[in-house]
Amino acid sequence: MWWACGWPANEMEEQLTVKKMLATTRMFGSPVKNIGDIREAIATYTSRAAEKLRRQQSAASIISVFVVPKEQNHNTYFRHGPTLSSYVTLPIATSSTNELIKPAVQLVDKLYEKGRLYKKAGVMLSGLVPDSTIQGNLFMPEKQNGKRLLMDMIDNINYSQRDDVLKFAASGTKRNWKMRMEMRSPRYTSRWEELFEVH
Repeated sequence: MWWACGWPANEMEEQLTVKKMLATTRMFGSPVKNIGDIREAIATYTSRAAEKLRRQQSAASIISVFVVPKEQNHNTYFRHGPTLSSYVTLPIATSSTNELIKPAVQLVDKLYEKGRLYKKAGVMLSGLVPDSTIQGNLFMPEKQNGKRLLMDMIDNINYSQRDDVLKFAASGTKRNWKMRMEMRSPRYTSRWEELFEVH
């Protein structure tokens, strides 16, 4: 902050707490060729992004998906290539995981090219609005308008139990595409089973 004649010339800005865009991206453990594995990965990344979305009490109206072929550079997906990234505008902004997974997986079908190897994929949520501004649908049953409560319960269980105890079927069970973590440092402070032992 600069001072002129005793008055601040530049006001301090508060740190931005609500993000305007949320993304979840990962490298695959090894190059992936099967569209089923890519669908599972995108569904998993969408679930992660939706959790972040609910944490800041927002809802997204645009979902973007990208995949990076093995032979291309990491930064390629920022270009508007016809086979690498695509997005869809949702009819109503939402933070419900199931309502975000469906269009995300459909975008994978649009981007996937048979016979190609892929090394990375990701999901970006944008067009964010406060979820308090979303109105319930008068023509839907009350239980469908209360999805936020269900999502909060799932988030609380997953946070307390760790390792995605509750997940959507689209995320898969084996997850052979997951990033390799053999070289990861032990998590002494956050996992009981990895607590450091002194003999």
